[in-house]
Amino acid sequence: MSNSSSKQTVFVLGGTGKTGASIVNGLLESDKYNVTLGVRPASLSKPEVLDFQKRGAEVRAVELTDAPDTLDAVLKGVDTVIFAAVFSEIDKQTLWADASKRAGVKRFIPDDWATPCVRGVRKLFDQKAAVQDYIKSIGLGYTFIDVGLWAELSFPEDTEEPKATFIPSKSHRIVGSGNIKNAIIHTPDIGRFVAEIIADSRTLNQYVFCWGDEKTQNELWDIARKVKLELTGEPLKATPIFETDELVRERVRNAEDGSVEQLGSEYVLSFLVRGDNTVENAKKPEYGGALDARELYPHLKVTTAEEVARELYKQSA
Repeated sequence: MSNSSSKQTVFVLGGTGKTGASIVNGLLESDKYNVTLGVRPASLSKPEVLDFQKRGAEVRAVELTDAPDTLDAVLKGVDTVIFAAVFSEIDKQTLWADASKRAGVKRFIPDDWATPCVRGVRKLFDQKAAVQDYIKSIGLGYTFIDVGLWAELSFPEDTEEPKATFIPSKSHRIVGSGNIKNAIIHTPDIGRFVAEIIADSRTLNQYVFCWGDEKTQNELWDIARKVKLELTGEPLKATPIFETDELVRERVRNAEDGSVEQLGSEYVLSFLVRGDNTVENAKKPEYGGALDARELYPHLKVTTAEEVARELYKQSA
């Protein structure tokens, strides 16, 4: 067991969400950090929070919009701040960036955790990019991290009836030819990458892209059919619904500004029509010139698409 006084102290906001929990789990499992969670007072008794405490995480009660002196006190002794709160809280990050600067935080990781893109395609991406600009402008150390698509939401749900949602796996939609490559990641792998990234001086003031596999929609559906049949002897219940690129563009044009429908439709346009979400694109200067996390940490075993499928469809076996 490492001496806790010699460990880097990492403060995580949004640690009970899906991405946030992966990050906290990765940090705790690595045993390389003092892990501290920023938690709203109303959420202190949540089972997930209590579980993290039992496993060694410290918990500090704080609201995202608390007064500057409260934020300063909460960040005392913190080396790295990781923001993983829900997307609707993105605008609060400048308050925390300022507090991190005052507190002497060495590295701030904002609420990105998504797919590579360029400005002017997704409004949510543009909002995140504005936060990145602000972090740079105040001279705060940073690492920007994207992770592609969650693999769990990339495979078709094993149901006969599609759902009315922008998420292709739930709506059973295949866009265009279905041959656009997408980088995907098994959510638990996010935290394992983060545990490596924040200990690595090469990633300071850099953009890092984490991923586990790259597949097209057609390839994912083929894997789903194969794995479901192997595990259960039964065919996949889902039937693909094909839609054109133009239908996606029309949905983006007709979405109410600021709505979840707009957010989702712009994501689909980006990664299933434009093809933004690839490792190759993430590395391009116009996308931010990402460092490839798999190249940085070749010793990490990432979960393949087929391994994710076996987890998913085993549950319906």
